[in-house]
Amino acid sequence: MQLLKDFDIYIFYKINRGLQNSLFDILMPFVTNYRNWYFIILLTILLFIVRDWKKGLVTILLVIIAVSISDYFNSHIVKYFFGRLRPCNKLPIETLNLIIGCPHNPSFPSSHASNIFALSTVLAYRYRRLLIPMLFISVLVCLSRVYLGLHYPSDVIVGGIFGIFYGSVVIYLYNQIIKKHERTKT
Repeated sequence: MQLLKDFDIYIFYKINRGLQNSLFDILMPFVTNYRNWYFIILLTILLFIVRDWKKGLVTILLVIIAVSISDYFNSHIVKYFFGRLRPCNKLPIETLNLIIGCPHNPSFPSSHASNIFALSTVLAYRYRRLLIPMLFISVLVCLSRVYLGLHYPSDVIVGGIFGIFYGSVVIYLYNQIIKKHERTKT
């Protein structure tokens, strides 16, 4: 177990310090802030609503449900169960590339990673063409969390896995409801 922790810290420093540059110092705080993504994601969904408004509205509803479940479970239950300190709260501050403030809530798993992967899972399922762009955005958000010293790599990896799970559960339940509805119509 200690070997995994040491490897996690090693990779953390490779990203947090090893990738440090002036472009990332500007880009990563922008990437990590959800408010900067709302417009892009909503614009994308609105473009699809114009093409097929029913599918677009259902997609928005599924995204809201998936991200809400993800955020609630990670932020209010799972993080406090594990209680892992963030790297910016545990590692020596002088060894970190810390550009933005350091929250004091637990680190594991990353809610940012879980939420963006839940959103991406639903969008990619509903609109296959969005798979690669959403995967890119999701990985970039995860990278930003480590680069900014807010999460260990394992936090964002597990958060991403949880997000895919939450998104998949929402899709599965939606499909079950649709199947049941179709059976009652006939």
